[in-house]
Amino acid sequence: MTKLLVSVKKGSFPVRYNGERFSVGEEFMIDEKHLNKNTMEVLETIEENDGGGKQPNEFEGKSVEELKAYAEEHGIDIGKATTEEGIIKKIEEAQKTE
Repeated sequence: MTKLLVSVKKGSFPVRYNGERFSVGEEFMIDEKHLNKNTMEVLETIEENDGGGKQPNEFEGKSVEELKAYAEEHGIDIGKATTEEGIIKKIEEAQKTE
């Protein structure tokens, strides 16, 4: 099944998908079968993933709070990281050393 990396378009309202809320500019993976005329008015496709090649990052689309909780549960020190990108980087670095 084809998955798409999408972001919420500027000037759009927040989007809910799979129980999560995504604000303007936020990126997340969506199944192509869930796209329709209405969703394409507020989402911009960034890239497609047909199952081959690069797999989506398991932390993509997670909130800062969710990422902090994951790090705490797994004993990962995120230092002074406060952004999604920074926290994900700390988590991935810690996983490489395991």
